[in-house]
Amino acid sequence: MSLYFLSYFCFIVFVIAAALRVYRQLTLPVHLRWELYPVKHEAGDKAAYGGSYMEEPNWWEKVRKKSLGNELKFMIPEIFLLRGLREENPRLWKVSFPFHFGLYLLIGTFILLFIGAGSMFFGVRIAPGKGSTASLLYYGTILAGFLGLTLGAGGSAALLRRRLRDPALRNYSGITDYFNLIFFLIYFVVSLLAWMFNDPSFDGARAYIYGLLTFGSQPQGDIPARSFLGGLTIALTSLVVAYIPLTHMSHMFMKYFMYHSVRWEDEPNLKGSRLEAAILQNLGFKPTWAASHVGADGQKTWGKIASGPGK
Repeated sequence: MSLYFLSYFCFIVFVIAAALRVYRQLTLPVHLRWELYPVKHEAGDKAAYGGSYMEEPNWWEKVRKKSLGNELKFMIPEIFLLRGLREENPRLWKVSFPFHFGLYLLIGTFILLFIGAGSMFFGVRIAPGKGSTASLLYYGTILAGFLGLTLGAGGSAALLRRRLRDPALRNYSGITDYFNLIFFLIYFVVSLLAWMFNDPSFDGARAYIYGLLTFGSQPQGDIPARSFLGGLTIALTSLVVAYIPLTHMSHMFMKYFMYHSVRWEDEPNLKGSRLEAAILQNLGFKPTWAASHVGADGQKTWGKIASGPGK
């Protein structure tokens, strides 16, 4: 039961930490606009050439149209294939992509395991020869899990080696950067060994998730006994879940705000709007920048600095 309590606790930490990060993002002062085009949610063909709704005559009198399809055409390759990194730094992409894609495959594996564990409530056992759906879940879980653990282990090892050997990366790598990679490398290697020697079909992992969903009950049938490596994998998996939102690795879900609240944010600043009120609030702040030419001494407001010479 101690492993169950650890998993519950780590999941609660994840939910609270992720919620706090999102809350902080939503309550931060309005950002300074990038004003970089193309903005991918532009409807029609404007996104293709970097156009804007402001090209339209009297745009402020018209209903704005946004395209979710244009966003998805950009975001799906960016999330799953790291397109931006591949275009800007192909050498780093070659070692970063396996790590990230391995994590995505593991997330998919956990989803399949939860579906499989849930099906046990209805007496459906996930095994080959138990029906097309059960067989698909069985073999799909094995394939996704094996590829995810293999790519994750290889990618984290390659990223660690790259940070240690590349002066450009080593110069701005801190202790936490190395700790993250070592921690994930240990997790992937231990999990891969547990899969190879103790649970190649993920029946033990599926049974554990069934226990999580039923607060300790075990499904009927032949379930492999939990090994030391299996217990260690469960503990490490729980810690990874709690660890991610506490570090900069939370960018896996916070990246949404970087695009939608900063990079692509092009809401018009209309009189009486919420954006106008937020900007007026910003102008009342008293910055304390060290640059003497700005004159941000903590006494003058942004409004005073922006409207004068700043001296």
